[in-house]
Amino acid sequence: MKALSHLLALACVIGISNLNAQITIVVNQGEEWDLPETYAADDLIHGLIPTVLPGDSGWHPVNTDPVDQLAAFTDGQGTIGPFTGLLADYPGDGWPAKLIRYTLPVPADIDEIRVFTGNDGRDGRVFHTYTVRFSSDNAQTFTDYIYVQSHASGTLNNQAWNQWRVVLSQLTDAAGPLARGVTDIEFNFYAVDNTQGQMRDPFSGVNPFTGTDDGLTFPVVSPLIWEIDVLGTAAVSPPRLTAGLAGDQLELTWAAHEGNPVIEAATQLETPDWADLNPQPDIEVGESTRTARVPRDGAARYFRLRIEK
Repeated sequence: MKALSHLLALACVIGISNLNAQITIVVNQGEEWDLPETYAADDLIHGLIPTVLPGDSGWHPVNTDPVDQLAAFTDGQGTIGPFTGLLADYPGDGWPAKLIRYTLPVPADIDEIRVFTGNDGRDGRVFHTYTVRFSSDNAQTFTDYIYVQSHASGTLNNQAWNQWRVVLSQLTDAAGPLARGVTDIEFNFYAVDNTQGQMRDPFSGVNPFTGTDDGLTFPVVSPLIWEIDVLGTAAVSPPRLTAGLAGDQLELTWAAHEGNPVIEAATQLETPDWADLNPQPDIEVGESTRTARVPRDGAARYFRLRIEK
């Protein structure tokens, strides 16, 4: 069966921190060989097991094998059985079926998110709806959610209409990375179907992410999450900063390291507001060290170093 590819106009971003964001969602569906991408075994979350967040609905009663649960989301294999990634049904009006957080081994710039869902039964469980948000300060604060709905409400996948086995959505930002310096990623996955193979958004009334009402009651049947792939560039671990005084300037020194150094500052550490210094200080290049001098302006500030490839 030939796959269809489209841009999903329904996708909505609520207050994402990148004001120049040009969010794009491309969806393909059909058979696995119809898809433009396959499951990744080298993405940023490959093999990671997420933290399950409060309010999670658990699993469908038939999904009892751990290899078909959290491990299946990042194993790079797609479906390995009839219940792989099967979420709990009936999570409730507007409530996610699965709430999870991935903590990255090192901070990373996120370029793309791919979600694969499917079902050998070729029904509404192949659809998916999720939200994603990012943290760059170890889950203390997050960007607002990006909302992704694979197909417009009312789309049918059943024996009388389409008979797709798998769906792939690819989330990107045409203006650059989806987020930079990410330490944590949170996903909320929702129910998608009314038991008749009809796609519905998670809300009976107005969808707060899109501001529209699809005119349908909320879905009760949840998808099978075959794979979540997060693509991007892991940050280079920066060397340790040392600080000293040089007249009316603060002198920051670190060991020579490949990549482009960026100095960041924050006014407090309890809920840090890290931001790149603007302008960036000149870097003095020594044989084995690098030094930047920052004017002392009387305000208390904390500094850290970010290395970009």
